[in-house]
Amino acid sequence: MAQQSNFGGTSDQDRLLDEATAVVKEQTFYLKRAIDNDNTREALKHASNLICELRTSLLSPKNYYELYMQVFQEMQHLHAFFSDSSRHKRKMVDLYESVQHAGNILPRLYLLATVGSAYIKSKEAPAKDILKDVGELCRGVQHPLRGLFLRYYLSQMMKDKLPDTGSGFEGDGGDINDAFDFIFNNFDESNRLWVRIQHQGPQKDKAKREKERHDLRVLVGANLVRLSQLEGMTVEYYSTTALPKILDHIVSVKDTMSQQYLFESMIQVFPDEFHIKTLEQLLTAYAKALPSVDMKQVVVTLMNRLAAFLSDSEGGAELAGIDVFSLFRTHLQQILERTLQPPQSSQGASAAAAPGGVPDVGPCLEIQAAFMQFTISLYPGKVHYVDLILGSTSEILTKYCGFGGTEKLSGSGADKVVDLLSFPLKTLSLSVLEMEHYPALLGYLDFHTRKRVANSMVKTVTEDNHSLVSVEGVNQLFRFIEPLLRDMQDTPPTEGHDKETFASEQQQVAKLAHQLRSEDIDMEFQMVTAMRGFFGQGGPQRLAFTLPSTFYAALSLVSKIRAAEQRRAEGEEGPTPTVTVKKVFQFLHKTVTALQQISPEVSLQMWLVAAVSADQVDRCSPNPGSFEPICYEFLTQALVCFEEEITETFKQFKCVFDMAGTVAQITCLEEENFDMVSQKITQHAARLLKKPLQVRAVATCSHLFWCQARRDGKRVLECLQKCLKIIDAVVSSDAAQVGLWVEMLDKYIYYYEANVDEVQISFISLLVGMCKEHITFAESDAKEEASKANAHYRQTVAYLRMQKASKDAEVQAKWAELELP
Repeated sequence: MAQQSNFGGTSDQDRLLDEATAVVKEQTFYLKRAIDNDNTREALKHASNLICELRTSLLSPKNYYELYMQVFQEMQHLHAFFSDSSRHKRKMVDLYESVQHAGNILPRLYLLATVGSAYIKSKEAPAKDILKDVGELCRGVQHPLRGLFLRYYLSQMMKDKLPDTGSGFEGDGGDINDAFDFIFNNFDESNRLWVRIQHQGPQKDKAKREKERHDLRVLVGANLVRLSQLEGMTVEYYSTTALPKILDHIVSVKDTMSQQYLFESMIQVFPDEFHIKTLEQLLTAYAKALPSVDMKQVVVTLMNRLAAFLSDSEGGAELAGIDVFSLFRTHLQQILERTLQPPQSSQGASAAAAPGGVPDVGPCLEIQAAFMQFTISLYPGKVHYVDLILGSTSEILTKYCGFGGTEKLSGSGADKVVDLLSFPLKTLSLSVLEMEHYPALLGYLDFHTRKRVANSMVKTVTEDNHSLVSVEGVNQLFRFIEPLLRDMQDTPPTEGHDKETFASEQQQVAKLAHQLRSEDIDMEFQMVTAMRGFFGQGGPQRLAFTLPSTFYAALSLVSKIRAAEQRRAEGEEGPTPTVTVKKVFQFLHKTVTALQQISPEVSLQMWLVAAVSADQVDRCSPNPGSFEPICYEFLTQALVCFEEEITETFKQFKCVFDMAGTVAQITCLEEENFDMVSQKITQHAARLLKKPLQVRAVATCSHLFWCQARRDGKRVLECLQKCLKIIDAVVSSDAAQVGLWVEMLDKYIYYYEANVDEVQISFISLLVGMCKEHITFAESDAKEEASKANAHYRQTVAYLRMQKASKDAEVQAKWAELELP
């Protein structure tokens, strides 16, 4: 069942509306017949009966509006009849006086408005006199609902009969002042009647009445629309005459809904040019609004309209001599301070107050965010303006935290601060960090929100490719993104539990190392050092992601320093860096040492990279061997890392490959040091627990004895023979490893072609037969592995046949003694 109200239930409302509609239709029939017969007396009588249906107090506002629209449409027939004097054959003044004899005041005034419209149209009397007279007489209806609709009817009937500038009624009929006075007085009375609707009926139905009253707001707003359409409503007239009266009225009517709606309506109906010229008057009135009025929507709408208008090339000219920023800042401060006053227990309490008695800071922050966006769009280069907004926001938050007894914001309030910080970041990039209040605002946010802002900052720097060009800039940025760099006092214990998210965040942070850019090598090295200092506070979890990036950032300086030294040696002028290559290598050493226990595999790779870099520097050095101790130290540290930190067999196997491949490329080591490193790597290879891995690792180590720095065929053969011995034992117990024989055959072929004298062709002939034999035996125990090994074997034999049949005489001679099955 529909909820009951003082207007009755839904079914009662439908019945009452149907009954009233039936009477309207009946009286309309008689009215039209009287008009057709040019019978003025009968027409007035039936029109009065028709209007009498609007005297009801039983219909809800919604149904009353439906009934009013029916009456309004039918009254247009009577207005057309009155406008044609040839039909009623009476003077307009007589007709105007005769309708005032109607028995009931409501029909009398509706008829008076109808005749008055026709009277003005006939120009038999000045428009201003009739408008004033009808307007004053309409005060006779003070019932809120009936009076409001009467005023709306009067506005509709007179809208094209006003003595506006350029209209046919100007002159003797009045001027723009008379037109304005009529509409304004109608607006004044309409608003007061609209406000009084809330007091009609019992208290329990107040919420429903407020909703119904809200639905009728357009009846009041129509007067503002009409004012904005006046031709004589110039900027000057608006600012000196119209606006002061309108604002005084809005502020004087102490009703929240009225002030809210009318402030918003004024922004929409009057041109943006008017708002620019009268901005101070508008903002002064906003500061006088009731505390319960939500000024957020009003102010934000005004800013958005003005920003769009002023961004236009023509609109920008309106700014001449107007300091829009200062006006907004001064008056917004008053509005926001009033909003944040401690809520009272009286009816004047702020509607923005939270249930706990603490004012809601969200709307204030939203206004500040809109002000920030407005300022940036209007004054893109005024960094000082942005800082002033941030400073006032900081004051607001200090006051709010004092009321709430809290130190941190969360929820929607925190989101608004994030928005406030994001707007300048997009346009001013890293220059925001130089502002006094930008980093300070972070102090009001909880850890998760601060981290969100820090992530936004990091993404902006990396994705928009902003350069970090000074140590101070690095320090400012890294202090701002501290929640991503280290554990703070309020860091939750669960931080880092989501491995994927944590890794993604730290990888973004690590990318900052690639944004360090400076023509000054010393400055760039200082920036890398500063960055490592911040990363070093991150704890083991973060260091694994962040330290490698500083290592490679520092490593990139080596080539720059060498290039500078080369230019200086060639006599070119230019700055001489004080940082040396050796100092950079010291930095690398310290960085990898800090990472070694946290991420040993990555550390070992970095030791090897550093060793190769030292070797390359030594090759180009005017003093060969000067970097040999540094290279040897890096390789030694790689071996220490392998021995102390890497324990898993498969990881050891991979590291042996990496170490062997690196050392085989290095040429600066002294013979003794080279032998020591090579022997160590080979020994580690021979100690691998899994025999197949051991075979492959030792075979790889054989390259250490046949490389650019060393040619020792005897040691190569020793490694290969050791591998064969292990293979024989492994395949005897596990036929699935038969492929190792073919792999060793490939190694022998490689060294034979590399002219290792100790590897003879007879060894290859013998090994070919052994491979064939072992594969045949393995087919019964490990068919799949034997099949793969056999395919590999056939490819190798095919290669050997091709070599024996080579058209190159030298190659053919080399392989002539090879015996193939």
